[in-house]
Amino acid sequence: MSGNTKHLAVRPEADTETVEDLVGRVMRGTVRIPSFQRGLRWEAADVKSLFESIYRGYPIGSLLLRKGAAEAKAIEIGPLRINAPETQSALWVVDGQQRLTALAAGLARPTPVPTRPVDAYVLYFDAENQTFEPPPKSGDVPSTWVPVAHLLDASGLSEWIFNWPHSTDAALRTTVFQAGTRLRQYRVPLYVVETDDEELLKDIFYRTNNSGKPLHWKEVHDALFGDSGGHPSTLGDLASELQQLGMGRPDEEQLHSCLIAYKGLDVTRSFAEHYRKDPEVLRDAVRDALPALRRVLTFLNWDAEIAHLRLLPRSLPLVVLTRFFHLFPDPSPRSTQLLTRWTWRTLLTTAFYDERTLLRRGVACIREDDEEGTVQELLSLVPNERPADFVLPARFDARAAESRLALLGMASLNPLDPDDNQPVDVAALIEAKDAAAFRSIIPRHEGLARSPANRILLPGSGSARKDLLEMGAHNHTKVFASHAISSEAAEALSSAKPDVFLNERKSRIESAVRSLAERLAAWERGDRPSVRYILEHAHEDG
Repeated sequence: MSGNTKHLAVRPEADTETVEDLVGRVMRGTVRIPSFQRGLRWEAADVKSLFESIYRGYPIGSLLLRKGAAEAKAIEIGPLRINAPETQSALWVVDGQQRLTALAAGLARPTPVPTRPVDAYVLYFDAENQTFEPPPKSGDVPSTWVPVAHLLDASGLSEWIFNWPHSTDAALRTTVFQAGTRLRQYRVPLYVVETDDEELLKDIFYRTNNSGKPLHWKEVHDALFGDSGGHPSTLGDLASELQQLGMGRPDEEQLHSCLIAYKGLDVTRSFAEHYRKDPEVLRDAVRDALPALRRVLTFLNWDAEIAHLRLLPRSLPLVVLTRFFHLFPDPSPRSTQLLTRWTWRTLLTTAFYDERTLLRRGVACIREDDEEGTVQELLSLVPNERPADFVLPARFDARAAESRLALLGMASLNPLDPDDNQPVDVAALIEAKDAAAFRSIIPRHEGLARSPANRILLPGSGSARKDLLEMGAHNHTKVFASHAISSEAAEALSSAKPDVFLNERKSRIESAVRSLAERLAAWERGDRPSVRYILEHAHEDG
């Protein structure tokens, strides 16, 4: 292969296409696999990983396709059988066979979907835990699992949900619809080349698949722009600098998105796309963006009352606000107040929207030299009507948005340390203990004991039940209340009635989250800009 001196007459253009459209192409027979492609090698774990990456918005790599003629033929793609018509513009897969097969075979396979793992492409979406799972060998599929084959068609999914055993559970229903939207609308980067030279295609395929291990985005950034003379110069340096603020160490992949937003670019596009247009796109961005990111974290802490990044339900505000505070490092008190509302409305309603679209529009609407107009644009992207009351999730997951909202509700009560009756430094507790800061109370994991109602922000280690019972012996009523434990709950705990205790605490935490959201999101309050801004624009209109 190394002696091949051929080249493409026309360079391939970068583009993106939604998963929904790509699968549609496969099912219409306009995507073909050349004879030199390797056989299907993916296992169920690979398919699961692909779907979870798409669901979380992670990059899955680009596809390389070749446009050319194809004869009418019955083709097999995994378990699918497709009668493909003759076409002069088929897309032949050069690189991406495994991914395309997994998407088509998972999303477009006939229903009913098998309840046993008959092949690697039988996959379910666990609506309760928001993960993708192959069916168990026993065939006993949990009732909260949704076949991914129902997620490809929005109208068909609505019909199927009507007869789902959990159709009346608003939270689970929303999670399923959101999963369908995320999968369908995810945009896959692709290149289409135009050549009929199969030897040249083989060479491209060989080079694509034998060019070393792929790099993570942070490694790509650091290799291109690190050590440029300034400090910080790498994403790791930047994360370390920001960690000194006491809100935790930011995720380096999220910081990469923040840098793209800082430049005012489309965050939903891959770094590779931006780099192709401008190889210097992020040169010195780490150093230059540091002040804006410091300001973002300060705002989230002091104004939005999010003490630690481990409590931030979604990263979207972090990314969008990087651009805002770059252009407006010292906003007016009114703008700061309205930004707090936007942040909380975004955190509480994002599940009902396509997060990638909201992210792209959020960065795009930030206009230089128009601070208050920009804030009004941001507010217009999210509803100001109060959503359905927050309900505690059935299962605690320190990475999930709903569990983090529950923790924010607990933190809003200003939890006290029983040793000195002083407020617990929640950020310091999380920094010291990481996920162990979210202690369980009752040392068992079933029913409500799996939910955030069984978690507490209390210094110590292990299950907190013994500590709480000792507090009860010393009549720590005020301390109990600061941890969402009423007198009735405390009595239930001491009387060994865990279900009563957890039900009572569940209500208290939900109430705390709702109160926090009511205060900071300011639902249905007037969002007008400052009087000065109104008068200035009234004068301009006149």
